[in-house]
Amino acid sequence: MQGLRELESLQQRPVSSADEQPPAKRARPGSGKAALEAAELLARAERELEESQVEVAAVDENGMKAMVLAVERRINDNMALRMKYPDRPEKFMDSELELFSHLKRLHVLATAPELFPTFVRTKCVSSLLGLLMHENSDISIDVVDLLHEMADADGADPDDVKALADALVEHGAPAALMEHLKRLDEAVDEESRAVHQSLGIFEALLEASPELSAPLARDAGLMAWLLGRIKLRPFHANKLYATELLA
Repeated sequence: MQGLRELESLQQRPVSSADEQPPAKRARPGSGKAALEAAELLARAERELEESQVEVAAVDENGMKAMVLAVERRINDNMALRMKYPDRPEKFMDSELELFSHLKRLHVLATAPELFPTFVRTKCVSSLLGLLMHENSDISIDVVDLLHEMADADGADPDDVKALADALVEHGAPAALMEHLKRLDEAVDEESRAVHQSLGIFEALLEASPELSAPLARDAGLMAWLLGRIKLRPFHANKLYATELLA
């Protein structure tokens, strides 16, 4: 899997300035000047994303639909370029950054759970779940982060959360999340956090629809994964969370 940082290292761009050093990131292959340039590019993109999130803090239905449309377009663009240039990452790197950027903007939906029923009617849920299989781990992990934030939205009406949960189940979220869990390495901080968030999504699904406990355990394979996870000897927050879900 190639993350955004690996892709960025393929494109030579000068570091903007010495006082704009990026925050620490998870270890990635590569070192030296290319790695520093990649980290700087990502840090700059994240700062821009934070500013854009402030601009759309008070999202409404029209704003939500515009963001969804933008994400759908970036998904299609990135998919087309990846298919056309499968062995030339530099050709689809910019489209991947664009997709990542617009996914980040969708996180504002977690502050407006009253829009969940409208959001699920846009069919974006299916597109987001499809991104869990994306070759770029940064993309797939951000989708987990987004879905977790929405499923665990503060002050959300139970009916709004259930609308989201029902759409996730309808579009195969349990199986997609379980498949994604197999790709994650808990020795990597970001991926370990994604495991924890995935378990949080399952918990939200069970709280919204308790009758899903048997199907999730049996059909999605959640029970087997949880039992396997708690058998690992070292103590870990994910092991504790798995134990709580089993209880």
